[in-house]
Amino acid sequence: MYVTTIQEVRVIISSEEKYQRCVQDIGVLLRKTVRTFQMLEREQIRTHGLTNSQCYILLELYKFKTLSINEISQHLHLNISTITRIMNNLVRDKLIIRTKADYDKRIVEAKLTDSGLAAAQLLQKDIENYYKKVITNLPKGHVREVMNSFELLVEALSKASQ
Repeated sequence: MYVTTIQEVRVIISSEEKYQRCVQDIGVLLRKTVRTFQMLEREQIRTHGLTNSQCYILLELYKFKTLSINEISQHLHLNISTITRIMNNLVRDKLIIRTKADYDKRIVEAKLTDSGLAAAQLLQKDIENYYKKVITNLPKGHVREVMNSFELLVEALSKASQ
């Protein structure tokens, strides 16, 4: 395809500039969103005296009841060694227990203790309350629209990392 007029050159340059501006804008918005979410999430979690990673493990175990270390690693996208280190502190604090799987003694599973269950329930409640506040701060009638946009964004982020 050959460009034959100055106007066609301007259209190409203009569209390339617009595209580059979109690339920059999406980067800025994503970084701002992630930072804002991390700071607010940290505030919610800090009151429980746990790290973010510890909370994520407790919440995964709360959701699934029993998980192997490998499954937790996959769910949280962290190395098994990282999960093991974090879980050591949760075992020490008597929030989880590790046992050998009945079906394969080579597999180590984790589940919540009674105090871990209580901590996870409180954490889940606090996070749900936080999300309720987020929803109330969205313009009325736009919650579904925001959710659809986030679904599209998560899908695009997932595809971009492949």
